[in-house]
Amino acid sequence: MDTLERARPWWLLPVGRIHPLWWSGIGAGLIWVDYLVGPSTQFPVLYVIPVSLAAWYSGRWPALALAAAVPLVHIMFLVTMWASPGEATALVSTTIFRGVVIAVMALWFARLSEHERSLHRYVLKLEGLLPICSFCKSIRNEAGDWEPLEAFISTRSKAQFSHCFCANCLQRQYFKRKR
Repeated sequence: MDTLERARPWWLLPVGRIHPLWWSGIGAGLIWVDYLVGPSTQFPVLYVIPVSLAAWYSGRWPALALAAAVPLVHIMFLVTMWASPGEATALVSTTIFRGVVIAVMALWFARLSEHERSLHRYVLKLEGLLPICSFCKSIRNEAGDWEPLEAFISTRSKAQFSHCFCANCLQRQYFKRKR
């Protein structure tokens, strides 16, 4: 286990990806449970966690698809099988509102996941000891070749270099030689 994994907070989900088709199966399972439980179910409790996990592990679109499909099927069940026409309007509007809240949560989790992944990539680029030559300041890369410091850093970050003289080197290189 590397130092990055040991320093990871306990509450942060592990890094990884899950194929989006898995969420179709989970959505079908949620719809089946929703059908079995009937109209008395506390609808969002059934799928807050799967939608959040879909957002984290598969991204925005699978999570939004899951967040939209389950309430739509729930509304279909309400209208066709469970509710009387008088109470159907209130139940449908409540389901739509809950579905929108879950979709917003899905977008938030997807954005949080993207941000965490970009931070993870950034930390991996900048982590570790660099074997650097004491004389020419070249750095040994992963292949064992020596690269100039500027090239090594430029390929692994957005830093760009311009060369000039610091005051000490300017004094030492140009003004002391003329004596």
